[in-house]
Amino acid sequence: MRAEFERIVRFWFERGVAGFRIDVAHALIKDAELRDGVRFMRERPEAHEIFRQWQAIAHEYDPKPTLMGETYVPLARTFPFYAHLDLVQNFDFVRSRFEAESLRSIVDRVEARIPADRTPLWFGSNHDHSRLATRWARGDERKARAALFLLLTLRGSAILYQGDELALADGKVSRDRITDVADPPRDPERTPLPWTRSGAEWPAPWLPLADTSRNVEDERVDPASTLSYVRELIALRRSLAGAPYRSLPSPCGVWAYARGDVTCAVNLSGKSARYDGRTLAPWEAVIL
Repeated sequence: MRAEFERIVRFWFERGVAGFRIDVAHALIKDAELRDGVRFMRERPEAHEIFRQWQAIAHEYDPKPTLMGETYVPLARTFPFYAHLDLVQNFDFVRSRFEAESLRSIVDRVEARIPADRTPLWFGSNHDHSRLATRWARGDERKARAALFLLLTLRGSAILYQGDELALADGKVSRDRITDVADPPRDPERTPLPWTRSGAEWPAPWLPLADTSRNVEDERVDPASTLSYVRELIALRRSLAGAPYRSLPSPCGVWAYARGDVTCAVNLSGKSARYDGRTLAPWEAVIL
């Protein structure tokens, strides 16, 4: 089985793929005695043997493909995965309360322990978790933009899930259209991304496309849209590449951090706050 997977990995590397997201990376190995229970199926040390071999194969190619793990484990247990994975998904971050102290404590712990030859990985939504515009922002576009500011100005890599760049909320899925067997179903965060206001690009989608008020067509030409805001952040992000992260003293509700010589500050509260002589409106984020 391992030899077959190595053949498949090489098959795609030889065709130039940039890398793999390894699904359920913490559970590649099953118990040799076939015992039931999560403790016999998760975080087995043998999985690291597989990562080590796949990483060795990746190093045969130039540019070297990236190995990213879906490491659905508590933060304290993510650090061993950095030994043989380039990127390690941080689920404590995506499941955190949308509060300055909660999020900052996670980032500071990662920055303190991550190996020097690895970079952090941040995301606020995925196919298993409600979109950030719903879960963190509760439909408030200001909050969604604050979340996007964090994702795109923190050190490391960032994942934008489909719709994040529009501040797209979860879709509504009626009981008769549910496809997911999980409880609760994960279909709302898996609804299609609206490319146009008409939605004509989705004549028969796998899940309903009910609300197209947030769509790429409109936001692409609106300089005040969240999509335009994200594009500005991505341009800024390029100028911060390689700049170290440093947490800065901040008043309650505000998270300020340095990226090299640049200061990022975001007010993660519903009240105005003062930082460095400047008043920050609720959920306002600035570069100083």
